[in-house]
Amino acid sequence: MCRSILVKKQFFSLLCCLTLLLCNLGCSRNGYDPSKITHRPRVFLDGGAPIPIIDEYDIAGTQLGSFSDIFNPEREGRIYGIWIGLDRRAGMTLQKETAKHIGRNLNLVVNGTVIGFHPIESTISNGFIPFMFTHRKSEEEVYAFYSKLETSIRQLQLELKNQRN
Repeated sequence: MCRSILVKKQFFSLLCCLTLLLCNLGCSRNGYDPSKITHRPRVFLDGGAPIPIIDEYDIAGTQLGSFSDIFNPEREGRIYGIWIGLDRRAGMTLQKETAKHIGRNLNLVVNGTVIGFHPIESTISNGFIPFMFTHRKSEEEVYAFYSKLETSIRQLQLELKNQRN
């Protein structure tokens, strides 16, 4: 009987320690790690003011995609791109800016370098922008860039969440 009580007490102590440890790891910083933010994407209007119309905190997510090169059916002819999804407020800003600037380009700038562009052919009202890379990249380069960008976006969202709390 004493042994049973002792085992239950040890199990309860172990359970309390594990709960406390998990709570400290999970709740203290929400997994936010500023060292993982290596890419800060911003969207500028080509030929416009040097002020981004969309900054890194407005981006809700990214997707990797490709555009078909109809003149080259080979795999090397694939043109990669990044689809940027925006939060609601930034989506409304994008709609307003693209309605005013049809015929110009949006530039995706990461850490001061133009990475991609999107020609504004009509108003963008869905909050998603597909950017083609400005230079052809190999599949490995594209995936390496995308994984760093996606990690940075997730960490930026956590940073924003921590600042709001």
